[in-house]
Amino acid sequence: MQIIPFHRFFQMSGIIAAILLALLLFGTATGRNTLAWIYLQSTEAITNTPHISLDRLDPTCPQCM
Repeated sequence: MQIIPFHRFFQMSGIIAAILLALLLFGTATGRNTLAWIYLQSTEAITNTPHISLDRLDPTCPQCM
């Protein structure tokens, strides 16, 4: 019988858990609704973020100082 190293066991457990979570999210209506909600929240946050002009951060820009 071959001995499995401890870190290899946790690595495989993490991979299996990630696959199961992905299947759960994409395979159920609740999971798809959750993904859609996350997408909509992130696009709304990006839309409502105040934009910073990068010229202000440029030390070689004389009119910005």
